[in-house]
Amino acid sequence: MKLMMLVISSLLLAHISTSVMAEEKPLPLAASVIVGLESYPDSEYSSMSRGGGFSIIWDDRRYNNGLKLDENYIRARATYYYERDSEKYDDDRYRNSMDAKLHYYRPFTSFGDQQQYIVSAHARVEGHYNSQQLEEFEILAIAGLGLNRRFTDVNHYDLGFVLAAGYSEEEKDDDWPRQELGHGVDVLGRSGLGYFFEWNNAYTFTNSSVQITASYSHFSGEWAYDDNQFYKVDHLKFGVIVPLGNQNNLLHFATEYVSRDYELDLIGFDDVLYRVGAEYIHYF
Repeated sequence: MKLMMLVISSLLLAHISTSVMAEEKPLPLAASVIVGLESYPDSEYSSMSRGGGFSIIWDDRRYNNGLKLDENYIRARATYYYERDSEKYDDDRYRNSMDAKLHYYRPFTSFGDQQQYIVSAHARVEGHYNSQQLEEFEILAIAGLGLNRRFTDVNHYDLGFVLAAGYSEEEKDDDWPRQELGHGVDVLGRSGLGYFFEWNNAYTFTNSSVQITASYSHFSGEWAYDDNQFYKVDHLKFGVIVPLGNQNNLLHFATEYVSRDYELDLIGFDDVLYRVGAEYIHYF
């Protein structure tokens, strides 16, 4: 009888411990529904693309958690998106697209007063297929270091930087460059090595858990490209995250600016994309 009571007590303690741990570290699995608009305003043949989709998300950091030393953090997302007006000039273009992202962080050291600055090993792979109206596909893989600090008083301000080496591969849609500019299919692709820089900002109001975000990233691909080619991309993003009742249900508003540069005009106009979107995220 005493043995049975001991076993039951142990099981209850284990259950309580598991529950406490689950409360301290919520499940990072989520799903989301997305609606958005995007356009290349410099192209007379570019439509204002309207679309929607859904994502499966795994985020160990959620949207407002800091970093701890010697822990692994993964942020992953897979998205399916369907465009109603993908590109007026391209009659045979598919309207559905897919995106995938995998980010890995491992903080390994810190410095400064009270060790506020955290240094992490960082790697990521991002890619999309048949996306952004004129993109056939694009992939970016980087590896380097991240630097983060959380400034906190009543509210939280998170500042982060990433500096890394990277590999990028990108290809445009074939129709416009081939038919109007006389480019062959072989000149439409870019692949090579470069460096990557990112600057992240997030301000969280602790009373409401509302967060305002801003980020800028730049990839400069200039090494190991064929025939003295290069590829550069700038990505500027602003967002607001609003919890709906609790932090398991979020509403995310975002606007993005994406600019690409090449040694050759591939599409007949400035490769600048504007995007706005709204997303509902539910954590399980």
